[in-house]
Amino acid sequence: MSKQTEERSSRKLWDKQAWQGTRFFLNYLRPHKAVFIPALFALAISGGMSMYFFYLLFDFVGRVLNRTGGNAELLADSNSTTLKVIAVAGVLAFLAFWRIWLFAKASERALGSLRMDLFSHIIRLPMSSLNRHRVGELASRLSNDVETLRETLVVTLPQLVRHTVMLLISIGIIFFVSVKLSLFMLACIPVVIVMIAIFGSRIRKLTRRAQDDLAASQVVVDETLQSVVSVKAFANEGHEISRYRRYMDQFLRTAIHASLPRATFVAFIIFSFSTALALVIWYALRMVLAGEIDDALVIKFGGFSGMVGASFMAFPELITQLQRALGATERVREILADPMEPEAVPSTGRIRGEMEMRGIKFSYPSRPDALVLQDFSLKADAGQRIALVGPSGAGKSTVVSLLFRFYEPTSGEILVDGRPANELPLSSLRNNLALVPQEVLLFGGTIRENIAYGRPGATEEEIINAAKQANAEQFIVTLPDGYDTLVGERGAQLSGGQRQRIAIARAILADPAVLILDEATSSLDAESERLVQEALDKLMANRTSIIIAHRLSTVRRADQILVLSAGTVIERGTHDELVSHPHSLYATLAKLQLE
Repeated sequence: MSKQTEERSSRKLWDKQAWQGTRFFLNYLRPHKAVFIPALFALAISGGMSMYFFYLLFDFVGRVLNRTGGNAELLADSNSTTLKVIAVAGVLAFLAFWRIWLFAKASERALGSLRMDLFSHIIRLPMSSLNRHRVGELASRLSNDVETLRETLVVTLPQLVRHTVMLLISIGIIFFVSVKLSLFMLACIPVVIVMIAIFGSRIRKLTRRAQDDLAASQVVVDETLQSVVSVKAFANEGHEISRYRRYMDQFLRTAIHASLPRATFVAFIIFSFSTALALVIWYALRMVLAGEIDDALVIKFGGFSGMVGASFMAFPELITQLQRALGATERVREILADPMEPEAVPSTGRIRGEMEMRGIKFSYPSRPDALVLQDFSLKADAGQRIALVGPSGAGKSTVVSLLFRFYEPTSGEILVDGRPANELPLSSLRNNLALVPQEVLLFGGTIRENIAYGRPGATEEEIINAAKQANAEQFIVTLPDGYDTLVGERGAQLSGGQRQRIAIARAILADPAVLILDEATSSLDAESERLVQEALDKLMANRTSIIIAHRLSTVRRADQILVLSAGTVIERGTHDELVSHPHSLYATLAKLQLE
């Protein structure tokens, strides 16, 4: 394929994307057309009134220079013109207030809807899609890209409409003054339009690349701040600064590179109109000397020619901003195009708690060739405790992800109460499950809000009762603000044991049919482990429980223990049955830990 053919194909693609981006804008503005359309009318009228303002001034100056009428007549005319100019200025001020307020009202509402749709979409993406994006990238789409759209709607679009109106009216007036001189001046416009088309595609591509690089730098910021304790513990501030500088340098290179076609475009516009202005003045003087036009008309023509030039000079920057907005729109549309998980539906009721996994084979979408689970089977009757043990990387946590249907198995099936899990509404399935993880990350609100997360809308009495059952009440009441104590970012103001008991209280409040414990006590000291284990025993009573543990002391009373290695169950039975085989992996682990 030739370079020209590639460029034509690229332009066609960008034209299609530009149209799709414009339609995307309009879809969000349509519900607010009762506000947005009057704002456009106010803007158009404002542009026309601005032209009338200058028309009055240029016309009066021209008559003064031509000495049209006596001094008394000109003095009276000046008073009348001044009153008209002041009246027009008042109308312009009135229109300016309404157009700015109406534009802001429609635009902010539309962008508020976009932010809500984007956040709602991101939060409902399946884990396979979320894992393709880094947190900072998604945050950049929600903040930087939408902010670019906001600037375009609130600032750029009104200016573009205003300058377009002023340009059209100015061209009309100069043609009325002198067709011959106007045609001479406007001869360069086709060249400018061609240059806009050529540079626009290039600017759009580079702008999109710069936005991608900026999103990558945002990833570093988010990851560093989320892991700031580790950063400081390893004295890696310099390393993170260097990492951020590397991404910022890439962004700066792209941004500066993107400024080259824009600078060339602006330079071309300046040269074109400066040259055109010099030629027009030269030609106008020849017409004055030839008696084809008088001084007053020259003044009027020159003033409105300047308005034409000013409008054209504003277009390159406005078009660049529009190209930036189209790039941001494309990125937002890409995320919104990702399929979501099904929306929550009214609960179908509480399940009995029978969980079964048959012949499960699974590999993560990002690593399709690396099997994590192979021919894995698990069966838990209602109320049973099933333990999963084995070395790190054996696939234990993957089992949890599949039970929650964060991912779908490559082959095999998962049954809930004897029914395929995918026949149960996803929200109903997850409402019947609760997870107490090893590393509890709380939200940055109060203790009360974090406990209530298990069941939003729970009463104060239910929250306190859940805290008591989780052995959390005793430390909560010692805090100065009690349940209103802020836990800090990710729960950093609480100890590991305290965070764990908050998580258990949350699970108690959720009242699940199936409880999943993922290394819930492995990182606690002896006293915290005792308190947490007591709370877990209360929580597991009369519930189906799936327990993942390295410490075998926590699984001795399990109804069935599955020993995993490389994604396969190699041993299965009760604690007593497994330790009765002295050469088994479980017996070896038990000997190391329990004796």
